[in-house]
Amino acid sequence: MPEIRRHPLVGGASVAPPAPPAPPRTSLVQILAHPDDDLYFINPDLQRALEAGHRVTSVYLTAAEADGRNIDTRDPRRMDSPPDYEGYTEARQQGLRGAYATMVTGDRESAWARDVFTFSTGVTVDRSTLLAAPHVQLFFFGLRIVNAGHGFPADVPPARLATLWSGDSAAQLTLIAAESPVPGPQEITKDALVRSLIELLQRTPPDQFWTMDPDPWHKDWDEERGPVSSDHQDHTAAAQFALAALDGYLAEGGRPPLVDHCVGYSNRMWPSNLSEDAWAEKKRVLEVYTSADGHDCRHRYCGDLQLADGADTRRYGWSTRTRYEGSTDWLHLQADGRLAAYAVLGGQVAVWTESEPGSDHWDGPVLLPGGGLTPALSVAPDREGGVHLVGMHRTPCPGGTVEVDVVRMWRQAHTGAVVPWERIGNPSDHTEDWRRRREVGTPAAVVGSSGILHVFMRNFGSGASARRLTDDGWGEWEDLQGRNLQDCLNAVLLSTGRVEVYATNRSGGVRWYQDGMYGPYKMQDNVTSVDADAWRPTGGITPVQTGRSRSALFYREEESGEVLCLRQRPDGRWSREADRLGGDGGTGRIAALRQQADGRDFVVLARRNARNRLSTAVLATQGQDEAPRWTDHDVLMARPPALARDHAGRIVVATIGTDARLRVMRQAKQDIADGFGPSALV
Repeated sequence: MPEIRRHPLVGGASVAPPAPPAPPRTSLVQILAHPDDDLYFINPDLQRALEAGHRVTSVYLTAAEADGRNIDTRDPRRMDSPPDYEGYTEARQQGLRGAYATMVTGDRESAWARDVFTFSTGVTVDRSTLLAAPHVQLFFFGLRIVNAGHGFPADVPPARLATLWSGDSAAQLTLIAAESPVPGPQEITKDALVRSLIELLQRTPPDQFWTMDPDPWHKDWDEERGPVSSDHQDHTAAAQFALAALDGYLAEGGRPPLVDHCVGYSNRMWPSNLSEDAWAEKKRVLEVYTSADGHDCRHRYCGDLQLADGADTRRYGWSTRTRYEGSTDWLHLQADGRLAAYAVLGGQVAVWTESEPGSDHWDGPVLLPGGGLTPALSVAPDREGGVHLVGMHRTPCPGGTVEVDVVRMWRQAHTGAVVPWERIGNPSDHTEDWRRRREVGTPAAVVGSSGILHVFMRNFGSGASARRLTDDGWGEWEDLQGRNLQDCLNAVLLSTGRVEVYATNRSGGVRWYQDGMYGPYKMQDNVTSVDADAWRPTGGITPVQTGRSRSALFYREEESGEVLCLRQRPDGRWSREADRLGGDGGTGRIAALRQQADGRDFVVLARRNARNRLSTAVLATQGQDEAPRWTDHDVLMARPPALARDHAGRIVVATIGTDARLRVMRQAKQDIADGFGPSALV
């Protein structure tokens, strides 16, 4: 067991942290670079986890000392003050404790216990425990930037988190915050850091595991350096360390968690996906962190004053999105009449299956062979009742490089036997440049009426690429063009036998279609831009065929999260005005499924709402002018929901909870307008 040495209380009398009670059922661990990454890039999801009483363990790898001046960056005289690296690090940690206390108790001054936690590696870290909620703990490793600009002699080898990961630095020095109980700085090697993180995961086994984006999009191209990342290099390195620790934890028998990678500065590249209310909620917490909340601060280190009240100026906080956005195609009716649900847990595909057709009892999760997958998975049913599972495999390589490949597994219809994962490749294979290859999007797959498997994805150039599997094998990668695509492609097979693909970019929706079953894809840009009164779509588009020659598109509106529906006319043109379906707030794709019964024609909708709970609605396919009534369900979700019909034709909605468990609700009565029955926890 790691050794724990007790140290004084922060904000009150000297006392040791109490022994933690039996942990809450759901455990969240997040490994981040800086002590505001979760406030900017994960909230409001973090706040929802805290509100639910989850055990939250937050880990910050760097000291985040910047230039050591805790003065508003807009102050023209700030450079006249000498740097105080220890003081600024302390101020950021103090601000973070205030933000967490506010989220959990409503009182920013709620007391913390602060002590030293020592791993078997000898690495010592600063641990903070919220006394009013001991299941909430913060761990600060304090790795600092070592270079001449931070006061080190020119002959001292430079080091920072990215060079520690790549191996260019043998070790990295820590910085001790001004009031930290940690006795002194130390050097930490890459292996010691990874081993320490593994021990931390073993101490608090996660159901849900969050870190930053390991493969951020580029924002520019430099002829000498190549792609210029849109994100902070510490964010990227923190994600690499987090994944290495997770791999080690799993290799030593750890339970596979639900993993998410949160987008950082890249959020500025896309339409904002948080509603005004959600951003206001996030901003209130940020203002506690930056001491811009108007409180009477009586502590020497009040918070991160560099940011002050400037949170609104940093557009990357206006969204909360994951690098590998989940799809809504993961619930599937098998040939034997049983439903099967798929998710990626700890890099492996997990499958839950009804024990009998229509039963509320499910078997699983069963982990399929293979690992190393990113969190998103596309499930493409074949014509016999089996499925193609298409995902992305990520392989760390020497020198901090990585190889990313699209992979496929085929699960046969009647036996459930699997054909092992095969490599489909990467649209940037021809470049032999790992930096280009890492920047591919999550795949969308569909099987055509002739049995051809079509795989689509965003490529390095921010357009779309496709590849097809026929009886003769895989064809070449096809460049479908496009520009500035958001990473959220969706493919659908129409009753005419043709395949269509939808995506969004910075201005609207994009559609690719075929004139014939075997024909090439043609692109139609600005599909959703016909409505001048609507904001841009944010996230993915969910297409539903509502007639032999027409479809309806469901998506979220920028800055409101409201669900919009754009209908296609029989002549193929799109309506000039999108229908507003309500449902303000929430993030992630909309699940939609058409249901025709007893002469009635509906589309059933499911989404994650502003409280990260499930909301459902029923919409008439034609002729309904008013917005549908949304029904909220007390089901906390970590992924977009999925909809499917069971063996009897009843609609089933499925969700993956923050505890990495499956929940299902079934159509309660013959008329789907009467809603769903109770939620069954698998």
